[in-house]
Amino acid sequence: MLENKLSYLNSLDIIAKTLAVDFTNGKSITSRILETIIELYKAAKVEQEFKDDYFETAYHSPITSELEFFIARILFHFSKENNKGWKILLRRQEGKTAPDIRLLKDNKTFAVIEIKAKAGWIQWFFSPERYADDCQKFEEGKSKYDIDALVQTSRNQLTKYYDQFGLTNNDVYLFLPTLALVHRKKYKTDLAGYYEHFVFTSKLPIENFILLSKNKGLDLSRGIGELEPTDNFEKLITKLAEK
Repeated sequence: MLENKLSYLNSLDIIAKTLAVDFTNGKSITSRILETIIELYKAAKVEQEFKDDYFETAYHSPITSELEFFIARILFHFSKENNKGWKILLRRQEGKTAPDIRLLKDNKTFAVIEIKAKAGWIQWFFSPERYADDCQKFEEGKSKYDIDALVQTSRNQLTKYYDQFGLTNNDVYLFLPTLALVHRKKYKTDLAGYYEHFVFTSKLPIENFILLSKNKGLDLSRGIGELEPTDNFEKLITKLAEK
């Protein structure tokens, strides 16, 4: 089992290296990142291959840890290809914090990237319409959840890195592949509206929201929808390379 797991991660690492090299050579890579995430979801559903008349499962393992590893290895290989000398720390605890991805140069942290595979459980952090609906329910006594308090808690998960690592809001990023489970068909919010709401809730710059797809209805876990890649991740690497 150990060898099988290592082989799986090695396969993911090979893709990460290929993408890092291609980006170094001036190619866009976000569409292939999205395609790889689709493959991660397919792999996570492998339990369904055991389905028969006497066994069935609707559960599949989350892909967050593999996604974090994949993105961290793209950055690792980019640094190696371009002699940046970055050290990439994946879920490494320091003090009371454990960023998903932390980048260091000369032993100094210069960026933190928080990775979300999906954001359905914190829709109000990304969707202005869900935020407004949930706030109204709380005010009317129809919900026990104070959304503004929950927003502050989620915001604190990002801003706690400022003091720990001597960073500013320009150095902390949130990575989200798509708006799956955030955007609903009945919602009228356009893409710009989701970016604006993220700035409101996170207090981070708009360019620090690393959304990979413009397609608000794209669900990578089901492979439904056109990829419509953004260039946010390419811009992120370019920005990091300047530090």
